[in-house]
Amino acid sequence: MMWRAKYVHKMCKQITWKASYVHARTPVFFYSKPNGLLACKSPKTGSTFMGALIRALNQPSNNNVSGMFLLGRNKIHNGLHEVWDILAAEPIKQSTLTVMTTRDPYSRLFSTFVDKYFLLGRLGRELATHLKRGFKEDRNKYCGYDITFQEFLDYVVFLAQNMKELNEHMAPVSQLCDVCNIKYDLICRQESLSEGISEVLRLTKNVTSSRLNAIRQSINTTSPYASMLSLISSHIFDYNKHRQDCPNQLSFMRKMWKAFQVQGLVNSVIKFPGEIFSRFLFIEKEAHAITSAILQVIQSNPLSKKQRQQQRLTALTITYRNIRWQTIVNLQRVFKLDFQLFGYSNYPPIMYNITKTTNGYI
Repeated sequence: MMWRAKYVHKMCKQITWKASYVHARTPVFFYSKPNGLLACKSPKTGSTFMGALIRALNQPSNNNVSGMFLLGRNKIHNGLHEVWDILAAEPIKQSTLTVMTTRDPYSRLFSTFVDKYFLLGRLGRELATHLKRGFKEDRNKYCGYDITFQEFLDYVVFLAQNMKELNEHMAPVSQLCDVCNIKYDLICRQESLSEGISEVLRLTKNVTSSRLNAIRQSINTTSPYASMLSLISSHIFDYNKHRQDCPNQLSFMRKMWKAFQVQGLVNSVIKFPGEIFSRFLFIEKEAHAITSAILQVIQSNPLSKKQRQQQRLTALTITYRNIRWQTIVNLQRVFKLDFQLFGYSNYPPIMYNITKTTNGYI
């Protein structure tokens, strides 16, 4: 929040931050000119939600506000309501509130891997080509890319050490937002984003009470159905854009189900309901039907908020437990500024109450 921003400003004066720079894009911002709000766009830190908030502020009518929080990420990140490069210079000067959001680097990297490499997309295909790998086998078919998390992390390190451009999903947030040059008023954390958003709304200028109420109501009343529908719509868009990398839609839905479990959306004990999803072609007009089917299965064994958090932590911890120590040391160097400035531990997450056996962890 504001105290965190002041701490970061102080730290920036004490460290040689330029020495830790990697090659990455210049800052991009979501921008609400009427409200003087400028929010740094840093992927995998809740940027889709922040983009929806900016759109909600920029809507001409309160009637359109709730719909902004239901948009798929492909629509949120289409370049509208954004400024970058030289176009951002004047908005930075004129803004009355500048905001950025951080996230634990280890968690952010794992989220990037699941979303961009385990599932389908240009980044996964590029890395598979770099590694001279083919596609991942799935029950005598192929779907996705034959890439491990270890290989992904080593690739991040390779790009950083050789000053090759890091994609925005894996570049340090401190650099994406140029935190030591742009004195942000608020620095939020993805881990407590709801608190950060409340502070953003409290400090944003020129917002009518009716608009604020409409935004708060939209945030607080978005149903599980609406949230899942937005997510499914995004996955349908991505799948059909990269269908050639996974011709069988059921194979992709099986990967998507696994991703949902890792993300704490689906109980890990619920097996993939292939008999239900086999009737879908996974196209846009089926988004509502697929969403309803998924929620029906989820409700057979739902997770509490605490259980969702624990399931995510379990997946994250087990994944990092298998990573080579030298890779961790290299990541500590690449993300040194994120660790130092934002107060995250530079060690991977450690989970307790895991039973240790002679064969490892179960």
